Amino acid sequence: MKRHSTTPLSKETVDQLDWMIGRWEGIDGESRLEEIWSPPNGNIMMGMFRLVQVGVPSFYEFMLLKPGVNGLRLHIKHFSLELVSWEEKESSVSFDLVEINGREAVFCPQASGSSGWAVYRIADDGWLEFVEIGEEETVEPGLHLRFAPATLNPPTFPSA
Repeated sequence: MKRHSTTPLSKETVDQLDWMIGRWEGIDGESRLEEIWSPPNGNIMMGMFRLVQVGVPSFYEFMLLKPGVNGLRLHIKHFSLELVSWEEKESSVSFDLVEINGREAVFCPQASGSSGWAVYRIADDGWLEFVEIGEEETVEPGLHLRFAPATLNPPTFPSA
């Protein structure tokens, strides 16, 4: 049994995801996470993610939320420290918006063999969460990242 829908929502707009807008920061051990989402413009939201491990950038992601043939689609393209794409030149990792409920959006992967659904939500504490959920009910959630709201000022972290 599938955990979430696989049918794209056809009438939703990026304006319904405006709760993602802003700069978000997280910590995972010695790693620093940062995600930034721009306001909708031209019916597209643009996002950026970076992972910094022990003070050294590890990789980057460029993300677009934009209308596709069947509704809103999330495109993610990964880049190395040298900005070399992990995906083929014409490719990105793509997900269709299949569920939206208040401040939670569920995206179904377009390619088979994916790690599963991508879920963005605002938790009760106001933090942005990104969760990968496996394709089958028996699969435990995968990646779970949490980001606190942040300013555009450089972050100050406590010493380890």
